[in-house]
Amino acid sequence: MDINKGKQKLELIKGLLLIAKISIASGVSWELAKMLGSKHPYLAPLTVILSIQETIQHSAVYAFYRIIGTLFGIAATIFIIKHVEVNGWTIGLLLTIGMVLPVVLRLHKTIIHQIALTILLVFVFVHKTNYYVSDRIRDTIIGALVAIIVHIIIVPPNYVKEARRTLTQFGIDLGQLFEKVAYWVNNNCTFVEGENLIDDTTNLLQELHQVEKELRKAEKSLRLNPFGRNKKQQLKQNEQFLFQLKHGYTYISSVLTTFNDWSKTNSLPTVDGQKWAVQLQVLGEYITEQANKNVENYSIKKSSLDVLDLSSIPLQIRIPPELESQRYQLSLYNDTLKLIDKLGTK
Repeated sequence: MDINKGKQKLELIKGLLLIAKISIASGVSWELAKMLGSKHPYLAPLTVILSIQETIQHSAVYAFYRIIGTLFGIAATIFIIKHVEVNGWTIGLLLTIGMVLPVVLRLHKTIIHQIALTILLVFVFVHKTNYYVSDRIRDTIIGALVAIIVHIIIVPPNYVKEARRTLTQFGIDLGQLFEKVAYWVNNNCTFVEGENLIDDTTNLLQELHQVEKELRKAEKSLRLNPFGRNKKQQLKQNEQFLFQLKHGYTYISSVLTTFNDWSKTNSLPTVDGQKWAVQLQVLGEYITEQANKNVENYSIKKSSLDVLDLSSIPLQIRIPPELESQRYQLSLYNDTLKLIDKLGTK
């Protein structure tokens, strides 16, 4: 299964759904505004277009901000607007007066933008029609409600699948990095290949951040989603799998540095290198296998994820018995030396 092609297909479908939602909600809100006596029914679909966001929660929050900003903007200008002349200076003065208090109150910037927009439009149109203020309030509320309802009813946004795809790809790439490091260790840790692996580790860190971003987006998409209750368990499993993979990433990035430093001393025995290579190869194959299983489970609509269980993987490396009691101290000693070395690098 091609994960990237599947992701592109999903993005296309979601884009088409967004177009359909905006179109339907705009038409419904326009007709509803006209039915309720609006002389400016375009204000309702305008709110729809601005309010429909990636998730239901984002849409609801933006719609709320737009309503609050509209009410605040009208309240700031309604009593003096008919007594001043329409020109650039009066508009600038009204915008300044209307936005000072929201800024002092530290209101969200979206509310401040809506206040400014409302002041500008009310100031211009109230001189031409007596219905604009009431239409503005009513149609904004209509557009906000219709946008949220349509967003909920027509295939509510759910980004759990996208998060799972990204997570699975990260797992595959992490397993492959383990196997690359194993091959590198088995071939005497050459300098050039070591630098390439460090670059791969940096790129994988960026991929990890993207996975975390996708999971946060998926979690937000389930808020206020009445049909997302069953997906919450899947999301928890995704988060658990990521938690384990993050430990794997921390491990491989750490041992890569250790092997790189060890090889520079020319004291890495060939036999030990081979044993460590086998250990890393086994770990990498297991991580890749579990990630690929998740791809297969996704393709057959299996909701659960197979989490990592390394307890069955035997250790290939043993330290001398006399050092067993000091392994923690040696680990701390080596980690501290690496930190001092990094901080001392010019």
